[in-house]
Amino acid sequence: MRITAITPMTCDSGVGGRDWLFVKVETDEGITGWGEGYDWQASPSLAEAIRVVGRDYIGQDPRRIDLLTRRQWQNGRAGVPERMKVMAAIELALYDIKGKWLGVPVYELIGGLYRERVPLYWSHFATYRVLDAEALGVERVLDMDGWLALVDDVEAAGFRALKTNLLIPGLLSGLPPTLDGAIDRYRIEAAVDFVGALRERCGPGMGILFDIGQEYRMGAIVQLAKALEPFDLYWLEAEGFDPDALLAARQQTRTRLCHGEALIGAQAFRPFLERHVTDVVMIETLNNGLSEARRIADLAAHYDTMFSPHNYMSPLSTLINAHLCAVLPNCEILEIDMDDVPWKGDLIDQPIVIEAGELVVPDRPGWGADVVESVVAAHPLRAG
Repeated sequence: MRITAITPMTCDSGVGGRDWLFVKVETDEGITGWGEGYDWQASPSLAEAIRVVGRDYIGQDPRRIDLLTRRQWQNGRAGVPERMKVMAAIELALYDIKGKWLGVPVYELIGGLYRERVPLYWSHFATYRVLDAEALGVERVLDMDGWLALVDDVEAAGFRALKTNLLIPGLLSGLPPTLDGAIDRYRIEAAVDFVGALRERCGPGMGILFDIGQEYRMGAIVQLAKALEPFDLYWLEAEGFDPDALLAARQQTRTRLCHGEALIGAQAFRPFLERHVTDVVMIETLNNGLSEARRIADLAAHYDTMFSPHNYMSPLSTLINAHLCAVLPNCEILEIDMDDVPWKGDLIDQPIVIEAGELVVPDRPGWGADVVESVVAAHPLRAG
């Protein structure tokens, strides 16, 4: 079997400036594999890099996954994260091809099922209702009562955890503007009001995850984490690149921390894991590829740490991460956006099955679904 074509395809997700990028890899035996790339709002540049680097894969045997990836890593500038993103997107499609060629799900290629269902948390709770209600086809919600009413949907779907961002009632932008790493009393009090109201509405049984991304530096993380201690967060998600700074933050609060979305490669995770900086590491599978994501998760297990994949992209991304979560005992929970554009599920030709807040891992060959190209084409990136 030989690779005959590699084609990246971009798609406007309609929400939050989020671009979706799919990679189609074709072979001379008629087996097509699908992967997905991730570069926030720069998917066109990543698509072009995939198109250029992909020429090196033409004529190669797609079943020799690690060999092709390692060769590409060595032939390029090893260690450059941008090259890793390119290889990861293509590598994911190669796993899909090999699974289809063998007639087995991808999880059989990386250890076999450890679990048949993956627990999920409802991500970006209320956030899209503020930022992109029109794209979702729903009414915009800008007040606390309206946000708390949305908990009904989470509970009705059987979810036991939700993740949200700092939303402030009446603020038209939804999210407050950055303070370049600092935090003030206004934001701390707003977070206490929002999370406190959520805890009162949800009760103790619902996990509340609070995502601040790369918004704050160590001192601000400490202030916010300590202020939210009374509400027993499932975790506070905070990104940073200094393991000692995050360790110092962890040592000053009993709030559980999650970190890792912005890191690429097991070596980048190592200093954080060695210091036991966080209770959970977040792995961006689309940037690391399946093989490296598995190595990171195994490394986390070595340091007695759970992992949870970053997963707010397309339904294909959800399937990819489900296969990773299905084989590893230290997977804690998987992110998913349930409150999203109405056509999102149409991007793949098989439905994702969710029951009582858990994803049922598909047993079909490869990832278990193919991308529907006509739906991708119907949502081109917006100009400018």
